Amino acid sequence: MKDYNKIAGCLLGGAAGDALGYAVEFDDEKTIFSKYGEAGIQKFDLNFNSGEAIISDDTQMTLFTA
Repeated sequence: MKDYNKIAGCLLGGAAGDALGYAVEFDDEKTIFSKYGEAGIQKFDLNFNSGEAIISDDTQMTLFTA
């Protein structure tokens, strides 16, 4: 069970990081800082309709592979 928790935590952490970076995935550093300030991204950009954080296909493929 201990290894399962490590794997699940890794997958969850990866998904959270992906969701944080999703909104700026293809933006350069200057654009990101101009939009979010010097501290960078501090919270998830949520889907307008569902209120959920958005993940990319990278997370989807990681979860399918796992």
